[in-house]
Amino acid sequence: MSNPTILAFVRSLPKVELHIHLDGSFSNEMLFSALKKDIDLPGHVVLAWDPESVFKIKDTLLECKTIEHFHSICTCKGKGSLQEMIKCFELFCPIVRGNYELLEALAYEFVKQQARNNVVYTEVRYSPHLLDLNGSFTKSDQPIYPEKVIQSVTEGLRRGVQEYHVTVNQILCCICWRSDWADEIVSLAEKYKIDFPCAVVGVDIAAGEAHFDGVKYPELHGPHFAAMQRAQRLGLNITLHAGEETNAQVVKRAVEEYGAMRIGHGYRGVEDADLIKYVKEKNVHFEACPTSSFETGAWIGNSGDWMAHPIKKMFQNQLSVGINSDDPTVFDCTIVDEFVLCHEAMGISIEQFEQSTQAAIGAAFIDEETKFTLRQLLETWKSNNRHYII
Repeated sequence: MSNPTILAFVRSLPKVELHIHLDGSFSNEMLFSALKKDIDLPGHVVLAWDPESVFKIKDTLLECKTIEHFHSICTCKGKGSLQEMIKCFELFCPIVRGNYELLEALAYEFVKQQARNNVVYTEVRYSPHLLDLNGSFTKSDQPIYPEKVIQSVTEGLRRGVQEYHVTVNQILCCICWRSDWADEIVSLAEKYKIDFPCAVVGVDIAAGEAHFDGVKYPELHGPHFAAMQRAQRLGLNITLHAGEETNAQVVKRAVEEYGAMRIGHGYRGVEDADLIKYVKEKNVHFEACPTSSFETGAWIGNSGDWMAHPIKKMFQNQLSVGINSDDPTVFDCTIVDEFVLCHEAMGISIEQFEQSTQAAIGAAFIDEETKFTLRQLLETWKSNNRHYII
């Protein structure tokens, strides 16, 4: 049982979340309700990272008779594998694909949940290709209309921010295994970058780091690297998943070569003293996601010794680091849970939480006026809650 004082503190703290996936935050209740309707489901999919395997979708979903069963197969707990986590998306994303009305409703519900957790500013990321009718990790010749997805998500987000008075912007994700989508993602980000409220404020490459390996995966590396080079020329903001399943050199390459201003995860990198020095000099922000790091196997804890977690070292080395939930539905967690975990299992202090929130504001892909407003909100909270600052 968590300390009630810490829970109250975390819930009251105005939070800033820069690393959260929309599709990893979908309401299970809404998905299960949609599943009960007569929708067309694919029978199976061939996994892009394991072409020899066939992953059953329709049979697995139709076996779900209760919300509890559905929740269990759409949650990745105890497997310690990034690929196993991605397989969860292959199960529930077909329920959503091409259903623009449902996408809008899910985006609205997302804002509602962020407001409930007192997240005052969010940058939510997703792949618009992967959420359209023919989107999949496996290539096909069927047409995809990612712009329809963006428009539906944007409408849902806008309804939510208007009702709940929080701010949400979007990051569009390239998908590691679908390098054929990368250039179009950059074009879409350029098109929607001033479409406020809920504009597209940056780009990312998600679902693995194989694209960094130009020797083993030249067909992935070439298009993704070219897309990020183009994004830099266009002045787009870039955040990249890096150092989650690779090493410190990949984190450095993400910054030096790909133009990343922020790093999603980066846990494997901070064990390297030279990289720590480098990212401090470059003021690189780390988007840390505690529960995710354990469930994907990005961090292999020694008997669950969270005091040895790289996030602890990030704070100790005074790096710019924010706390995020990544995929709260898939990992069955909330941003409140993540803060509590950091405090109770890693010993991250209340003062460090405030510093972390300030760091996230500074690293957010927003204008200085919006950052000033968020800082003022945090200062007002601090002046009214000094009894927590101990």
